[in-house]
Amino acid sequence: MAFPFNILGKVFRRSGIEAGGGGRRWEGASTLHAPQQQTLAARGAAKARASALYMNTAQGQRIVEAWVAALVGKGWQARPQHPDAEIRKELSDSFEALARPLLIQLARALVRDGESFVHLWIGSDGGFRVKLIAADQVDPSLTRDLGNGGRIISGVEFDAEDTVVAYHVLRDAPGTPFATYNAPIRILARDVLHVFDPLFPGQVRGLSWLAPVLLKLRDRDEASDAMLMQLKVASLMTGFIRDIDGTAAGMDGQQDGSALNVSLEPGAMRVLPTGAEVTFSQPGQGLQQAIEFLRSQDRDIAAGVGLTFESLTGDLGEANYSSARVGLLEFRRRAEMLQRNLIEGMALRPLWDRWIEARALAGEIPFDAAQLADYRAVRFVPPGWQWVDPKNEVEAEVMAIEAGLKSREEAVAGRGRDIEELDAERARDREIIRTNQQQNESKA
Repeated sequence: MAFPFNILGKVFRRSGIEAGGGGRRWEGASTLHAPQQQTLAARGAAKARASALYMNTAQGQRIVEAWVAALVGKGWQARPQHPDAEIRKELSDSFEALARPLLIQLARALVRDGESFVHLWIGSDGGFRVKLIAADQVDPSLTRDLGNGGRIISGVEFDAEDTVVAYHVLRDAPGTPFATYNAPIRILARDVLHVFDPLFPGQVRGLSWLAPVLLKLRDRDEASDAMLMQLKVASLMTGFIRDIDGTAAGMDGQQDGSALNVSLEPGAMRVLPTGAEVTFSQPGQGLQQAIEFLRSQDRDIAAGVGLTFESLTGDLGEANYSSARVGLLEFRRRAEMLQRNLIEGMALRPLWDRWIEARALAGEIPFDAAQLADYRAVRFVPPGWQWVDPKNEVEAEVMAIEAGLKSREEAVAGRGRDIEELDAERARDREIIRTNQQQNESKA
């Protein structure tokens, strides 16, 4: 009898673009027909769930803090380009003192909540002020048409040209003590920094970076708790005596109703009557397979949040130098992209411009356009990365500099240092060495 290969051909035949097809295999699959609207609808629930997992689970905490460390590290350096060295140092020290306490909170909110808001204003004493605003304080329920093309979407106001012109901010964050509901305050966009990573064109509010793995994180945490309880039960050995004559196989114990509780003693030897049998429960079976399954879930979670498996779990048991380095380089490439576009582009540079403008209005620096341009010019140095293999990496950089493939400034900046600061330190070291040599020679 010939096998009906034509039937198999119909079953496995593919035609057209499968992603746009139908059939039972696509039943129940989630779709995003309107991603801008759907991200707004999911924002609040995802933020609340991410906050809970951040506070209550080890992996939720690790995801947020690992990204904060990657984005902020030991801190960003501001390197003003003003021609006067003393002014450069004063500007750098003052701005870093202003921004340093803000950056960690900003990055933590960015990852956990999906967005960060910073309010900039001039205090009653004339000083420049910055304050981090909770994401829900920018009224997410406020959406309406203003006419003539203007509109407010989830607390963010746009004009007819789709430019953000203002934010509508509640006086107190929802849930804070003594908070009372009042109409939101309209704050001009120039006085608010809104830092988030838009996933789709036209996206108005940010979505938690934990969104792709929130459900899996919850299930994984519950599975881990269940395994822990299984281990506790497995440590409690239970024995069952099967006795055909009802004499408890000669065992002594405490009578509790119709049950006899028999304890085991170390080194004890028992002779059982003919036909008696003792068996023990084995509640820990299959535990090793469950552990391996959890490790596979950890890999999925790490991929979903852009971390390496080792960074998420701290487990280096299966890593070697080559694989760990490849994974680390890929992670650093993504982290550097987010550093430049989010931390520097959306936070530090606009904060610097607003700060310089405020100081000029206060008369602390010249307001003349030509001189103000010197004050506005700045370069930001991100935190450097630690060496994986110091000896080989330094030798590789030296060879690249000597071959003309990399400048000293690029190599120094990659370590989170400023070349002018480094050269000044080296000059001081040489001067100290020269002074010590002269003193030793004079004593001799």
